[in-house]
Amino acid sequence: MLIELSYVISEHVPKWPTNPEEKYDYNQAFRFGDTCNASSVYHHLHTGTHVDAPFHFDKTGRTIDEIPAEDFYYTAPLVLKLMKSEGERVELAELKVHEEEIAKCDILFLYTGYSDLRESSPEKFVSDFPSMAPDAARYLRKNFPGLKAVALDSISFDSAVTGAAEGFPSHHALLETNEEQTERTLLLYEDVNIKKLAEQDTVRAVCAFPVRFAGLEAGPVNMVAIV
Repeated sequence: MLIELSYVISEHVPKWPTNPEEKYDYNQAFRFGDTCNASSVYHHLHTGTHVDAPFHFDKTGRTIDEIPAEDFYYTAPLVLKLMKSEGERVELAELKVHEEEIAKCDILFLYTGYSDLRESSPEKFVSDFPSMAPDAARYLRKNFPGLKAVALDSISFDSAVTGAAEGFPSHHALLETNEEQTERTLLLYEDVNIKKLAEQDTVRAVCAFPVRFAGLEAGPVNMVAIV
């Protein structure tokens, strides 16, 4: 069975507070008397279910079109249920408890439960959502060579309240390569419908192939779990 983990994109999708609005342009439409429907979409790459490539926070990092397809296919997924409230973070101590499990996975899904607000209270969902502590991000990057990606059910690994002022430390910890961070970078999936996955007893594989935009730092994905 296949389970879709990506949200449908619309003009009213919840988004990072400063992202521009999504917009559809109906270039041709039956209702206008045209012979077909043909549309253009204005879409921000960090709105909706998407994947961040290293180039998002690393000037010399790989762009979304440079990453091999194998990096978007996972055969050892792990879901951790770490329930969070407004403004809380995924902490290092919580991950260390699951160190043996994480060492065996190639993609780590962090389910905070905050995504329940996505439809019922979208303004709250995007205002002070759960994020990841920088030391927790560094821990994942440095200690698990088999880990290829991390997914979160909120819209960002850094807080909408403090992230910009702090310089988006968790993104840098996971995506940037420098003298202090030489380990393999991780792919980051944000705004993922992990609740569907958390309800499953067994997950055989997950694929999350992005739309490839040449030279850019991210891409929308249709993430699908095979159960």
